[in-house]
Amino acid sequence: MELNQALKKSLGQHLLKDKNLLKKMVRLSGINADDVVVEIGPGHGDLTRAIAPEAGAVYSIELDERFRGILEQVEKDFPNVEVIFSDILKTNLADFRRDRRIVVMGNIPYNITGEILFRLLAARAFIRGAYLTMQKEVATRLVSSSHSKTYGALSVIFQLSGKVRLLFVLKPGLFVPPPKVDSAFVSLAFAETDVLSGGLINFIKTCFRYKRKFLHHSLEGSYGADEIDALYGHMVFGHSVRAEEIEPEGFVAMYDFLKTLDATNEMT
Repeated sequence: MELNQALKKSLGQHLLKDKNLLKKMVRLSGINADDVVVEIGPGHGDLTRAIAPEAGAVYSIELDERFRGILEQVEKDFPNVEVIFSDILKTNLADFRRDRRIVVMGNIPYNITGEILFRLLAARAFIRGAYLTMQKEVATRLVSSSHSKTYGALSVIFQLSGKVRLLFVLKPGLFVPPPKVDSAFVSLAFAETDVLSGGLINFIKTCFRYKRKFLHHSLEGSYGADEIDALYGHMVFGHSVRAEEIEPEGFVAMYDFLKTLDATNEMT
């Protein structure tokens, strides 16, 4: 009971204990003996114990020192497991890469889900795929299609990075302690190459600045009226178009056009 209370108050941790469900997650990840797996937040090591027999090497990154004794036993039971007590947000994932991109797994702390997602996105060149348990609300946003209320910058950015799938939903009762919301198991299969750049990511965020208003309201703070008019003509947009109506590839086309326009204006 003391651990349950402590977990509620720190780090946003909710431990998943169902062994059959953990094995299902590992099976869906498709990891094999050639894979290096980086696990985020092993906690009691239940998922670690499911991963270890399938993977070549497992590096489990845990911030909470209270789990040290439990996780040291996991290391003794599985020679291919190394537990590193550190902050995943300060960990260089490239350090774990061997001759192929790594796989990331974890039941990630709910209070830093967004930070972890963008940390993985920044390291995607080194990551083949990420298989994560997170709040269902965030998972839904990741996989949302245009014209839906949950479609936004997060949807566009991650869908442009590769293939995003919500694999299944988990009810609160499966966790210790139970969270107040449903959770979901999500796969992020990062493409070997993609169109994303820091500039494009910032542009997408700009487009959704005022999500419920027309797109031009979001663009006006960064672009002049002539640029916006030229963009709308190029994209054949009506005056009332909203960001949530545009497919992910449309943002790439918009960004590329504006870059070309800026380059042309600089030359004249």
